This record gives sequence, structure tokens and C-alpha cells, in this order.
Amino acid sequence: MTETPAFEIRITTSETGSILRAPTEREVATKAETLIRRVHARGELVGFSILGPSAAGIGRLKAYLEDMLIEVAQLSI
Repeated sequence: MTETPAFEIRITTSETGSILRAPTEREVATKAETLIRRVHARGELVGFSILGPSAAGIGRLKAYLEDMLIEVAQLSI
């Protein structure tokens, strides 16, 4: 039996680390956004790394999460 390729986002802060996995970009992006917004609301800095079955998908996720981090930073000003 083979595993379905999945996207993985590792989110790290000064306090914790989380690994989020999902079979699609949309699902993993939704999970990551929820977690990043919650962590950012606590005032923690957020870092992330992305793994996945396609370079294009990784690039889209990276761009999305970078834009979302800018948005949450601007909302807290």
C-alpha cells in the first residue's frame, strides 16, 4: 500500500513547533492560516517551512503564507 503524497508545513515559534499535513494545498493552507493567526495573536514570532509533492504547489503555499503573515502583522499595528 502506498501513501498519498501530502503537503507538509512546519510552523515554529519561540515556544513551540507544529507539523501540519494534508493531501491538498488548500487543506494544508487552511490549517496553517488558522494556527498562524492564533499564534500571532499571542504575540509570538512565526517561522515556517514547506514540503510537498510539487515545486509549484510549494511556491504557491509559500507566497500565500508570506502574504498572510504581512496581513496579520499590519492588523496588529
